[in-house]
Amino acid sequence: MLRVLLAKDPRARAWAITFVCFDLFNPMHINLISQENYRGDSRGIEITTVDLVLLALRFALPKTKDRPATRHVFVRSLFYLSVLLSFTETPDVLKSTFSLWKLTRLFLAFDTMALAFLDVQLVSAATAGLAFGVLWQGWMVLWQKYVQHAIRTVGTMPHPNSLSMIVNLIAPIAFALWLSGRARKYAPLVVASAGISVIASLSRGGMMMFVMATGLGSVAAFARGYEKRKVKIIGALLFGAGVVLARSIDTIIERFTTAPKESELARVLFNKAAKMMADEHMFGVGINMYSYVLDTGGYADRLHIEPGDRNGIAHNIYWLTIAETGYFGVVAYLLVIASVLISTIRLATKGGFRGDIGVGLTLGLATMVLQGTAEWIARQTPMAYAFWTFAAMASGLRGSARS
Repeated sequence: MLRVLLAKDPRARAWAITFVCFDLFNPMHINLISQENYRGDSRGIEITTVDLVLLALRFALPKTKDRPATRHVFVRSLFYLSVLLSFTETPDVLKSTFSLWKLTRLFLAFDTMALAFLDVQLVSAATAGLAFGVLWQGWMVLWQKYVQHAIRTVGTMPHPNSLSMIVNLIAPIAFALWLSGRARKYAPLVVASAGISVIASLSRGGMMMFVMATGLGSVAAFARGYEKRKVKIIGALLFGAGVVLARSIDTIIERFTTAPKESELARVLFNKAAKMMADEHMFGVGINMYSYVLDTGGYADRLHIEPGDRNGIAHNIYWLTIAETGYFGVVAYLLVIASVLISTIRLATKGGFRGDIGVGLTLGLATMVLQGTAEWIARQTPMAYAFWTFAAMASGLRGSARS
């Protein structure tokens, strides 16, 4: 029924894309098999509301001869192969299948959205959905901070650092469109909500990435042309940031200066364990297997990791990928990231709406790539879907520009 509606009505397709991008922040899960206590990145065979809507959309999109400019087929296949090869080493096929199933869904989602985003109106609908998602996080953060009195807020995400990373991914799009004068009226609220969310999360990496993204976004905006409006916007942003910092500066300084040494030591040991795993297993210990192997494979004992961290996870997406899929896997993963970034950078060189979106996509992805050196959040379901949504937007927009 949904497929029929989407096939007949372009407005319904726009609303569907808006919903999908909003729902990335907290999709409903249908768990066919679930192991929620496991500390890996994937905890079951599941289907989400995002998957269901995109499945209906895939069969409802009008037939066209146009194709996305960049489908990343080779690099996606290479990474998929590295995940399959990791099954030769996995001690638990079922848990590894959890991640393989999620990766399959992500690739199918990308293919659907890349075709959908050949329609620029659907890209606009996607940016609206992402913006509403950030506004929702801002509301949740204020509620958690001032009503529930949370020390670190999470919004609808599983962890404060997850909140900061996903809003940092999206905020640069709203900022780029705001500076260019092509944004909707609520764009300033989106940027403000992202900033408030990052500060309230007390994520050290998140705060640094937000400053970096807004700074580089300002530079990119002036590189595309000087306008008084841009000066006013940046001035207003600096004033607002000053007001927020004046209220929060003591907490922020305390967060940076009093971080637990035990946490830092655990992160170092996790990365050491990842290197040991990769050195001893050609194709890694198996996708989604780091936590399991750390605890049961002797690595926690060899590195004298504290009992509470024995089944932890490497807080570095690159070391985590090395551990689970080997050096071949991390090369494939880096090629995926590079391919998507090249696509967004090429889009950023265009003029008009496409170029502005390209700047935002590039800066958002840059924050994800850099923060990945201290986090594994890119593997979490909301963040992974957001990454492939960005890849699809760049691919679709570049494809539509050719037609």
